[in-house]
Amino acid sequence: MSDVYVFDAEAIIAFLYDEPGHDRVGDLLDEVEAGDAEGLLSETNASEVYYLVARYEGTSEEKPTPASLRSADRDIRTLTRRGVAVERAEWRLAAEVKADGNISLADAYAVALAHDRDATLIAGGDDDFDELPVDVDIARFRDQAV
Repeated sequence: MSDVYVFDAEAIIAFLYDEPGHDRVGDLLDEVEAGDAEGLLSETNASEVYYLVARYEGTSEEKPTPASLRSADRDIRTLTRRGVAVERAEWRLAAEVKADGNISLADAYAVALAHDRDATLIAGGDDDFDELPVDVDIARFRDQAV
């Protein structure tokens, strides 16, 4: 594993909501905060974390509220204060990754950023990352899919 980590949105959500594997993500975030590793989140994945938190913290129908939008903003700012940088991934590479397989667009951006930065992608247990058109080191923070 490299000393540069790209966090998939699933990893951040698992950490924020104490889902299975959150402790592993927390350990990696601690490394980033201590300056022992670099932590990255693609802008697209940051957007995904933001809207998911806004929905989860919103109404019972998962509609965002002004308070839940503030919670989402707070969570992203907390990540950046811990040393996680929100960065732009190369859109053409993300599109090529998306075109090649059954992967979400946000996940394709995480793959593109990890590839460009020669970083380890921190991902969950789903099989979306099993066959990629580019070489990326992937570390699973949990074995099972959500």
